[in-house]
Amino acid sequence: MRYRKIALAAAAAGLMAVGFAAPSQAALTTFCDGVAADVTVPGDLVVAAGKSCELTNVVINGNVTVRADANLLLDGATVNGNVRVLANGFADVVGTSVSGSTVLTAAYGAYTENSTLGNNVTATDSGFFYSVGSDHARSVTSTNGETFIESGWVTRNLATTGDTLTDVYDTVIEGTYSVTGAEQGGVLCLSEIDGDASFSGSGEILQIGASAPLTGCGYNAFGGDLSITDNSADVYVSDNVVRGDFNVSGNTGTVVAENNRVRGEDNSGAAAAAASRSRTAAVPSDVAADRKAQAKADAEARSTVASDAAEAAGPAFS
Repeated sequence: MRYRKIALAAAAAGLMAVGFAAPSQAALTTFCDGVAADVTVPGDLVVAAGKSCELTNVVINGNVTVRADANLLLDGATVNGNVRVLANGFADVVGTSVSGSTVLTAAYGAYTENSTLGNNVTATDSGFFYSVGSDHARSVTSTNGETFIESGWVTRNLATTGDTLTDVYDTVIEGTYSVTGAEQGGVLCLSEIDGDASFSGSGEILQIGASAPLTGCGYNAFGGDLSITDNSADVYVSDNVVRGDFNVSGNTGTVVAENNRVRGEDNSGAAAAAASRSRTAAVPSDVAADRKAQAKADAEARSTVASDAAEAAGPAFS
């Protein structure tokens, strides 16, 4: 995610005091502005409003708060607590373990890569939650944001409501999967959903399996029911395995539903045929790929700005 090599030796030399034994570590709050490496923060960590904090191989024995307009970059870190990102704040979490909850509230967004998030992830009115190669030990929930998960694992449920979009690739969801009211719809490719899955009230495009319009997609395996209802989106759902019932109804866009292996009741045929006669799809083949690339570009741009600001600030805990 980050492309620059940050010189931390000078900063680390003056930072070992961060690991000191405080009289009451539970009450200790450390403020971070700058860069640090290979230290232990004995209590809560706060990135003050408008500041940037970049930490490498750091252990935080408390909760983390990223305040308004602030940035936190973690690489190879351990957070023994919760992570909270506030208004227009940003978190970039790479190769990091977070034992508690991750909460975004009106945040710019959060990017996580090759990390473990040990409790619920909840994003509300935030720009995006973008996760690559990460494990989510409980549920992921987003309201009025954007959700991307790629090559991941969600131990419980994934649910989004009012998101701009919800796109999931090459991921296992052990619980249920729900996309409701996504303005630009959603993409689900090469994934396993062990519980019921539902897509409703969404626009533009829903691609679930299928080889087009987005190329490089592939079949999904659903352990429960699959329901696609009341969407205005053009719907492409093909080549999937559905162990429960397959329900398609109330959709007003084009519906292409074919080559799905359904072990329960297949209620897709008539509804798909009726919807397909109603209009002709005109969805660019690269629309989903473009929006994925844009979200990653936004995260990288903010990360670069944050890294520059942290490096300019100098040692984080001087």
